[in-house]
Amino acid sequence: MRHTRLTALALAAVLTAACQSLEPAVQEQATTAEPAKPSGLGSYLAGKVARSARDTPAAAEFYAAALADDPDNQALLERTMFLQLAEGRMGAASDLAARRVAVAPRAPMARFTLATMSMRAGDMAAAREHLEESDLSGFAGFMQPLVLSWARLGEGDLEAGLEALEPLRNRQAFDGFRIYHTALLNDVAGRYDAAEEAYRAALESDARNATRLVLAYGAMLSRLGRRDEAEALFADYLQRLPDNAVIVTAYRVVLSGGVVTPPVAAPEHGAAEAFLGAAGALAREPSTDTAKIYVQLALHLRPDLDEAHMLLAEIREAAGRYAEANASYGRVQAGSAYHWEARIRIAANLDRLRQTEAAIAALETMAAERPEDPSPLVAAADILRARERYLDAVAMYDRAFSRIPEFSRRHWTLLYSRGIALERSKQWARAEQDFLHALELRPDQPLVLNYLGYSWTEQGVNLEQARDMIEKAVQQRPNDGYVVDSLGWAYFRMGDYDEAVLHLERAVELRPEDPVINEHLGDAYWRVGRQLEAGFQWRRALALGPAAEQVPLIEAKLSKGLPPASSPGNG
Repeated sequence: MRHTRLTALALAAVLTAACQSLEPAVQEQATTAEPAKPSGLGSYLAGKVARSARDTPAAAEFYAAALADDPDNQALLERTMFLQLAEGRMGAASDLAARRVAVAPRAPMARFTLATMSMRAGDMAAAREHLEESDLSGFAGFMQPLVLSWARLGEGDLEAGLEALEPLRNRQAFDGFRIYHTALLNDVAGRYDAAEEAYRAALESDARNATRLVLAYGAMLSRLGRRDEAEALFADYLQRLPDNAVIVTAYRVVLSGGVVTPPVAAPEHGAAEAFLGAAGALAREPSTDTAKIYVQLALHLRPDLDEAHMLLAEIREAAGRYAEANASYGRVQAGSAYHWEARIRIAANLDRLRQTEAAIAALETMAAERPEDPSPLVAAADILRARERYLDAVAMYDRAFSRIPEFSRRHWTLLYSRGIALERSKQWARAEQDFLHALELRPDQPLVLNYLGYSWTEQGVNLEQARDMIEKAVQQRPNDGYVVDSLGWAYFRMGDYDEAVLHLERAVELRPEDPVINEHLGDAYWRVGRQLEAGFQWRRALALGPAAEQVPLIEAKLSKGLPPASSPGNG
């Protein structure tokens, strides 16, 4: 369920009323008195509700109100500072950080905040002093060396900057960051031989597909007039990831004889790069509050860092905060390599906000701007398919396909998606061709194997081939309840009911809330003579809210059971 700020505000009002005690005299004058201000406890509880709803802006406001009522509460002060940072309210956050270090001098996030403010002001010595005062336990032990190295370079001491990175050398998880920042530090300082050595070492590690690394190295090569090498570097990357807009853009610059703009050109850029890298790593964690903080620190140092705007938008999007995500996507600069993708994401989020027609209109505008580009039409088709407007989706996919001169391995997803829309709109012959074409491009793709295999099973055709295909899918996705259900159903349709029960019981374990899987298990139980258990599964399927057209069929099973089994293919 998606929560809104209105929900948090309404709960705040309830909690405030519950937590305040009004004297009788005040109560008698309630009709004429000024509305009572929320209590500190009420604001605190409302802030907790907002946080649980992932409404960080509201949570930041409520915690600030609670802190005003209890200004010496250090735990509350620190939490409020975190929330202000997560929302990019750097003025308020820095004030709280100064209050925090007055009591806890080594508080790391407070020190990082104050160091960032100093760097933004150009005072690298003050930034260094804040960083050197920071506690180094936990994640701070990773962040502090990275940011400190750039503060030292900002003071004009490259060797001290490189030395600051040394604590990361013996920490395997962080050594890739150390090598990358070693390259960047030398690059910015003009020590290109040392920079190249580090760039090459980083490329030989697990970071070969890291966009920022390849961009930085290629930018240095182009700046040094070694355009052939930059071209080869970018071309090699695009062999693996042909749709990466950042490297495509850089590649075109090199091909035209231009010089690629480096991602890091100054000490404050390097510190922002460190914060961005940390945020990217943390964004994959269950709690993304700290990731948002590091993104905001990066943006305070570099408001034009489009990669940070994209990452912040993605974090907000993952939390279901679609309007806030679109605000971040909207800050991506028009000339950025990320701008096109940001616009497509905005349209997708408009659809999630129930503004589907506005989303489609935005994508149609984009399609008109680039008549050769299928991506906005694919995005529009995906939206229509998700909204179960299958005929409209097929028409949109057809328009997108007309812009693809030749299909390659990566296009299997488009064929799969159009195949689903075709199958749902009762155009099976075309759908089947799309699924088969997708399997020509990706013969072992489990989603396609499962969808086509299940469709054949439902139709009672190609049953042995369908079972074999689904078995391949199960081998790759053994914990996917839908795929395991398909295998059980294939055995059911082939008349092997004992085997069907084994797989369908497993499918129900994996997806206990799915009405179709529960109905399938009921059918299998009936065929093996376990009628009481069959009835239980059918009743459970009804309770789980099946499709409307399925309800009378399940009710008929509960009333009469299944008819006698006939030939394989009919169950």
